[in-house]
Amino acid sequence: MNERIFKIFDAIPSKGRTYREVLHNPENHDINLWRVSPGDWIYPHIHPQNDDIWYIVLGVGEYYITSKEKIAVKPGDIAVASPGDVHGIFNSGSEVLVVFSVLFPLPVEMVDAPGFEYPG
Repeated sequence: MNERIFKIFDAIPSKGRTYREVLHNPENHDINLWRVSPGDWIYPHIHPQNDDIWYIVLGVGEYYITSKEKIAVKPGDIAVASPGDVHGIFNSGSEVLVVFSVLFPLPVEMVDAPGFEYPG
């Protein structure tokens, strides 16, 4: 039987600066837990055919709603990106940012956000 109950605080990835842990991947959706270090990113991107819902578990950040516009997010906030919506996050705080995400339907396709200037 597939696992159906997950303990978020036990599953927070601890390796690397920004890391994604796949919690559940059935046939029609993908559930992930992201750990984003201070000053690090999930770069703005688009899923042309997928919804991507993010729940901020810990930390604070700046959520991109376009390639240039962002809004502050904190624990308890839910960010919804419909197919074609730009979304990404920068950890603007001094502590780890943890984001719980659900993508659907599968398969997931990702493309760069047009007009975003990637650092470095």
